[in-house]
Amino acid sequence: MANQFCRYLSNGYTLNITKNNLINVTPCCLYIGNGITLDSQLLENRKIIFDSVTGWTNNCSNCKDMEDIGIGSLRTASFDWIDNNEHFQDAISLDIHLDNECNAACVICSENCSSLWKKENLKLHNKKIKIIKNENSIDEQIERVFDLIPLRKLKYVKFFGGEPLFTDTHLKFIQRITNPGQVTLHYTTNGSIYPNKEVLSAWEPFKVVIFAASLDGIEDQFNYVRWPLPWNKVSKNLIRLRENKDIVNLMFRIEFTANFLNSYYYDRLENWMAENLSTNNAGDKTELELHRCWGGIWDLEKMPWGIREQIMKKYPPHHVIYRLIENLPEPTSLDPWRKFVELWDNHRGNSWQKSFPDLVSYV
Repeated sequence: MANQFCRYLSNGYTLNITKNNLINVTPCCLYIGNGITLDSQLLENRKIIFDSVTGWTNNCSNCKDMEDIGIGSLRTASFDWIDNNEHFQDAISLDIHLDNECNAACVICSENCSSLWKKENLKLHNKKIKIIKNENSIDEQIERVFDLIPLRKLKYVKFFGGEPLFTDTHLKFIQRITNPGQVTLHYTTNGSIYPNKEVLSAWEPFKVVIFAASLDGIEDQFNYVRWPLPWNKVSKNLIRLRENKDIVNLMFRIEFTANFLNSYYYDRLENWMAENLSTNNAGDKTELELHRCWGGIWDLEKMPWGIREQIMKKYPPHHVIYRLIENLPEPTSLDPWRKFVELWDNHRGNSWQKSFPDLVSYV
């Protein structure tokens, strides 16, 4: 029986590789707290820890915070892929994060999710350490997933990174799926890599492929946050995908992670999407989803009063950005952020002031 509070609690599996090469399992990517190890006791343990939850807990506070300001959450979205009338209540959703290989070192990210961030940290400290990717380990982990999770009724697969199109990990996985016509693939991608012929061919038998591009702004704001990716290349890739008539099962989604600086420029992304990527080539509407930057030095709670006031002047009260910031607590210290940008702007030849010029006087 699917969980009546959140389908992910009963039917979702988010897989994250740990430092000691184990796979940690939580019900979704926003779940806070320890998960359980992917092993032979997995199904029994998840029934005890996750399935029995019937309401809000601290583990699910990320979704609660979004719903409290009127924004859809993963919890509400979970009912879209399995409802009460579903003919199989044991359908499976998988979120897969089995490697951190990435061609970007986004300012809001870290080496925990990006191989380039790790290389940049080593470079900054003049350390020469050869990073070797263990291909056998990926193959072994995929084998474990298919052995220990009941994928007979797999319905939804989301690939995280790193950057999922930067390696063939996703291909190794989807080539083993036996019921592709029932499965939706979802890629959370930075948009910098246009899928090659092998990938496009592998996508063909699947029900739907969601191409979810993480765009935290356009032009200068994108280039700064998603360093070293160039906006021109990313935007051209997205438009090229939209114009590819041979792809009939691809749908677009734009995901914006709001930090205390880029939130002011959200309307630029809205306008770009309306002009360039409002639908796919079949006319299906592109979804624009907003996520909050959680924790760390770019958290929304760092937003100075001056920026909050400018946002509330710029956007009407019903706008999602207005609602996102109107009840933020007192701003917290920007000192750690200032140290970060001083160090990395110099190292990268960047300037946050040039990328966010309207906000310089408020920071």
